[in-house]
Amino acid sequence: MSHIIVVRPYKPEDEYDCHDLIKSGILSSKNCAFVRNIFKEITFQITILLAAITFIFFGMPFTICLLVIPVVIIMTYIVTYLSFTAKVIEVDQEVTNISKIYMSNAFSCFWVAEAFEPSMSSSSPADFHYQVMNEKEFKESNIDVSLQNKKIVGAVGLLKSHNLDKGAWIKRLCVHQSYRRKGIASCLLKVAIDFAVKQGYSCANIVASEYTEAGRELCLKKGFELKQMYHKPILGSIITVLMYELTYQIKPGNDNYFSLPKNLFSIRQLSGNI
Repeated sequence: MSHIIVVRPYKPEDEYDCHDLIKSGILSSKNCAFVRNIFKEITFQITILLAAITFIFFGMPFTICLLVIPVVIIMTYIVTYLSFTAKVIEVDQEVTNISKIYMSNAFSCFWVAEAFEPSMSSSSPADFHYQVMNEKEFKESNIDVSLQNKKIVGAVGLLKSHNLDKGAWIKRLCVHQSYRRKGIASCLLKVAIDFAVKQGYSCANIVASEYTEAGRELCLKKGFELKQMYHKPILGSIITVLMYELTYQIKPGNDNYFSLPKNLFSIRQLSGNI
């Protein structure tokens, strides 16, 4: 049992690691966002407009007018970079106050996935299967991890909604890039839904952007349904991001409320792709 992951409630000493994890999680889709923004209709419109202005009003040769293309690409990257930087700053303030926002009442909570690994291992986490367990199973297993390195590799939070009747929001779901496709995100979602069921919530909603397609598909596979789509303004109405709000309806008395295999947290190796 040299490679294990324990899903447990957040502790104040996790703050620094959570900062790095969530920041890297947000920035991991920056390049994807940049590429998609290049091929958006508004980008082509701006390119044609600038080329036309350069050609008509300044009388520049057509070959010179084509230089507006790399200029627009650079502008697109700058806008994308600034928007992600603003998001990181916004979320960073939330992470600083996790204890106050998520852990100060019985209706909200924040969890982390902590990996335990051999200290001398030089291989990539992608080369190993990890055994995933909850905190209770970890304590009962009496596994000696005193000589192992530990690292926060995933996180998720759940907050009571002030707008939805008996509803909750699942937030900050993320997994370190090197530890994806090992079942960690599924485990974190299950923990959040389990908590929502125990607290008597009727639904749990989550929001994903057009740039987080893998996370959106995972939620849909696990029983979430698309509730609405909307455009979030980034630069006024000129540049927007398509957002997906997904909802998980919790049916009272239904034991099969989450579509994951039974005993997901049992002490065994996971070989799934999620």
